[in-house]
Amino acid sequence: MKKKLLGSVLLAVTFLLTACSNGDDAPAPVDNVDTSQVLGKWIIYKAIYGDAEPELYDSNGTCGREVLEFQSDGEVVDTHYVDEDCMFGGAGTYSWWVLNDGRIAFGAHNSYHHIVTVTGNELVLDASEEADYVKYYIRAN
Repeated sequence: MKKKLLGSVLLAVTFLLTACSNGDDAPAPVDNVDTSQVLGKWIIYKAIYGDAEPELYDSNGTCGREVLEFQSDGEVVDTHYVDEDCMFGGAGTYSWWVLNDGRIAFGAHNSYHHIVTVTGNELVLDASEEADYVKYYIRAN
């Protein structure tokens, strides 16, 4: 009888510890955030650096001075071109993810991030807090 009682107590403690672990303080998951609108290629058409006048960029089909390609695996390829003739200038890889408040972030986890907003065929990359610029992109055809 003592073995059964001891076994029952151990089982109850195990269930209690399992039920109370992992996440009472964890952030709540973000529900119903549609991230499909951010996926794909985006071509820069305008940027505002600090208090300067907006800088306008020319585009040549699927390239321009800068192209962001948001992928479904949370990666972003940032490709820069030297000119409008698609002469390659360099590329980098970043991440994108959804913040607890439902906003989309772009950058490096636990280091820095910029806020991404998509309205129709325009994507705005707001880096005003970290880098004092805002960039505007249109969806590539």
